[in-house]
Order: sequence, then C-alpha cells, then structure tokens
Amino acid sequence: MKRSGFVCAALLVIAAGVTGCAENPTAQSTVPATTSWKNAPAVATSTATKAAETAAAAAAQVAVDPSFLKFDKMSAKLTAEHELQIMSQLPKLKEAKVITLRGYCYKKDIGNAKSAALARAINVEKFLIKQGISKKKMNRRFNIEDAEHAVRIEIGN
Repeated sequence: MKRSGFVCAALLVIAAGVTGCAENPTAQSTVPATTSWKNAPAVATSTATKAAETAAAAAAQVAVDPSFLKFDKMSAKLTAEHELQIMSQLPKLKEAKVITLRGYCYKKDIGNAKSAALARAINVEKFLIKQGISKKKMNRRFNIEDAEHAVRIEIGN
C-alpha cells in the first residue's frame, strides 16, 4: 500500500469520528476536555503504523523467494517492495562473481515481450549499480515463453 493510501485511510477514520459527533450531539468524547492537542492520542498515526506493519508482513509473505521479483503485466518499474527484496540479498550479491538478471514477459500478454523483459532486467541492474555492485559481473537474459512478468536474480560463483 502506498503512503497516499495510508493518508486517505487516516482521513476517513478522522472524518467518520467527526461525522459521528455531529449526528449524535449527546455522544461523549473519549478524550477529556482538559487534554491539549499536544497530549491528544495519535489515532491517525497509530492507524497508519498498523497499516504499514500489515503491508510489511504481507510483503514478507509474498517475498518467499527474494530472488524472484514479480512485476505488473504492463510495468517495468521497480517498486519499494522490489527494492526491499533486492536489499535483502545485497550481501550475497556483492560477494557473487556472476549475476544473471533474467527478465520475464509472456509473449501472449505483451506485443514486444522481449523489450519489456529486458527493460525489467535493466531497471534491476541500474538499482544494483547504485548499491555498489559492478556492472562487469552482471549479465541480462530474457524469457518470453513462461507465463510470468518478473525478474529472477541468479547468483553464480
């Protein structure tokens, strides 16, 4: 979930609380009247924090194989989840002698599947270079036969 989703969820929670007070004027506030804004409970922050923890747990479950980065069918852009998956492997990648980045794009889903598969592999390569991994030890491959939209990071020694 993106950060804007957290903000929207927090605003909805706050709006629901305000609307509830307006519809029921006799409802009592759970915050004492003497509480200042400085000491008020952080409802939106805790809601956003819980949502972030839930998203992180979901990402951890999805990333059972951190070397396999799944992409949306029409995308070659790295997401924050992809970057986390790559960062979890960074020590192994820095020690590797050869890294193969195999881009996947199913030819029955996309017109120019080869270009899309290689674009995904190139974006992963660019991110790895920013992390200090030499371009000399990386090579790119593509697969347009399997029904996948992904990049597999293969470590060879």
